Amino acid sequence: MIRITNMMQNNTLIRNLNRHQLALDDTQAQLATGMKIRRPSDDPSVATSQMFFRSRINELNQFEENIVDGYQRLKHIDGILDRMGEIFQRVRVLAVQAANGIYQGDKGFELEVAVGKEIDQHLRAIVDLANSRDATGQPVFGGYVIERPPFEPIESKIKGLEGLELKNQYIGVEYRGDIGEQLREIEKGEYIAVNIPGSKVFWGTNMSVTSKVDNSAYTATSDQVFKIDGVEIHVSVGDTIDDIIDKINNAPLEVKANKLAQDNISLTSTAPHKIWLEDMGSGTVLKDIGLIDPNNSEPPNNYAKSATVSGLSIFDVLIQLRNDLIQKDQERIGGRDLGDLDLALENILRYRSEVGARMNRLEQHEQRVGYDKSYMMELLAKNEGIDFPETIMNLKWLETIHQYALNVGSRIIKPTLMDFLR
Repeated sequence: MIRITNMMQNNTLIRNLNRHQLALDDTQAQLATGMKIRRPSDDPSVATSQMFFRSRINELNQFEENIVDGYQRLKHIDGILDRMGEIFQRVRVLAVQAANGIYQGDKGFELEVAVGKEIDQHLRAIVDLANSRDATGQPVFGGYVIERPPFEPIESKIKGLEGLELKNQYIGVEYRGDIGEQLREIEKGEYIAVNIPGSKVFWGTNMSVTSKVDNSAYTATSDQVFKIDGVEIHVSVGDTIDDIIDKINNAPLEVKANKLAQDNISLTSTAPHKIWLEDMGSGTVLKDIGLIDPNNSEPPNNYAKSATVSGLSIFDVLIQLRNDLIQKDQERIGGRDLGDLDLALENILRYRSEVGARMNRLEQHEQRVGYDKSYMMELLAKNEGIDFPETIMNLKWLETIHQYALNVGSRIIKPTLMDFLR
């Protein structure tokens, strides 16, 4: 039989009172902070869930910022393309009038020259739009190139009929950017481009690059890689020109390759854009088959000097129309120029449609991110937050139990000598 002493009763009472006091302290802390736990050691499983929910909410906040930033950039691009479309519509009206002989007569030549000058002003406006910058001061259409404007106009004088000489006219516009797409992450592993390289949107007609090199005896001497429009094409030892053509045609490109009569290769775009050619590393495939210049291998203006390059940017289309107006070439205006204008306008509308589709996707994704964020915050609140009525009830219950324990303890503890001396 176990003997119960006064000391054992006292220790048991104090231990129970301390346990009650600790529970009271924890409950009061929960009411003060509104949280179930104060440190991970209080409940590791709950703490782990809290960290996951908070991490996910931080991710969703960043995705939300990316979506807003991307939407504003695309909205800015859409506005630029809208203004470009309006300019091209006006230019087309002028071209149709010139093609129908509206400016014929005694003053016809002066009127056509005046229209040519108006076209030149529209050309300058398009160049300004092409060199637009965003709110941070970075070019919109330069790809990854941000240290300079993506389009550089070339000025010179041109001659018209009757010895007319026009000075400071744009005779060409060179692209100085690249084909880089600025991406924004809108979900884990899910990205969307928030820009369009100028080599695509500011191109008017399909382009072709035709080599003058006879490649009938060509054989790759090593494993190499080259890129067309940023897509890698892998060449193996022993590949012939036919193998290279097949690999290009099987790649996900808007470019098709053909072999002409003299076994020289020709690349043709299937949608208007500037064809981007690069030999990677120590590779020399594109140089060897006569498509890019061995002495100037960096794009964009790296085509072989012997190669035949055809295709017009939208600037070239406007320059061509202006020159034909000044030369009073009604047949070209009504045929070639109007056709090229329609192709350029169609390309602008194509990319405006693509920008609109991306904006719609971002709007829908923003709603999804907002829903996910609300759901995660609700889970976090349930996981780390307390039920206030229940916690208050627990506190009152603990206070009552503690009071009862004190009352019982006062009766259990035996009187001591000091009590008798009072």
